[in-house]
Amino acid sequence: MSDGDAPPLAPAPPPGASARRLRRAPEQREMALILGLAFFLNLFPGSLLQWLHFRWGLLLTQTLFIAGPAVLAIRWFYLDGRVVLRLRRPSLAALGGTALATAGLNHLLNLAGAWQDRVFPMPEALRVLWEGLLAYHGPRDFALLILLFGVVPAICEEILFRGFLQAGFVQVLESPAKGIALTALVFAGFHLDPWRFPTLLVLSLFLGYLAHATGSLAPPILAHALNNVMSISLADASGQGSGALGASAPGILGALVLCAAGMLLVRRSAA
Repeated sequence: MSDGDAPPLAPAPPPGASARRLRRAPEQREMALILGLAFFLNLFPGSLLQWLHFRWGLLLTQTLFIAGPAVLAIRWFYLDGRVVLRLRRPSLAALGGTALATAGLNHLLNLAGAWQDRVFPMPEALRVLWEGLLAYHGPRDFALLILLFGVVPAICEEILFRGFLQAGFVQVLESPAKGIALTALVFAGFHLDPWRFPTLLVLSLFLGYLAHATGSLAPPILAHALNNVMSISLADASGQGSGALGASAPGILGALVLCAAGMLLVRRSAA
């Protein structure tokens, strides 16, 4: 090379090379770390915050200690957030089917919970505590209750479980069905509530299917929020949601029809 020759230029990286280095799902150790961190933070500082002020402590616990570790893990572990936290807009059919199926499933789960309470009742002290936490005074307080107990947990818990963890379990187990099932078990156990474990497990299987079938976290977030809101509303209705009409054969059949119609809409929208 002569003195006047310019040195050869290094080949430019192909477009999108940095994006391709992002991984589509976390590995086992990363999932264990984030789940353990979320559990520890939720159990200890989260419990302290909720003891100081339950409602605002719950808001901080959900955002900082449930969703927070999962969101930060995407950057820490070089994950593709568009894949792990799939927030693409679903079709109207998928959202409508989600709402119908959630309404039917919520009714069935409430009936199952009422039956279970006769066989394996929640301790009275714990029941009174929950009833006190769900008490409200006036429409504005009810709206705040719906936001803090219904909407915020739905968003934050879906980010961690149906987003971060389910993406990892599906990849590790190389099976959507196994990944959804394992996520459901972890979700139900995470709540440390043996009296609600069966209903949480069934709900989580439903939410996991919605996330997988639609390729978006929007339907499971919607379903989770609707289920919470309906459960809060029924709890305030002095048990009318699980009364004679609801527990009758027509009521159960109607709920099953809603579930079937909703799931059919979701499935067709995903086809």
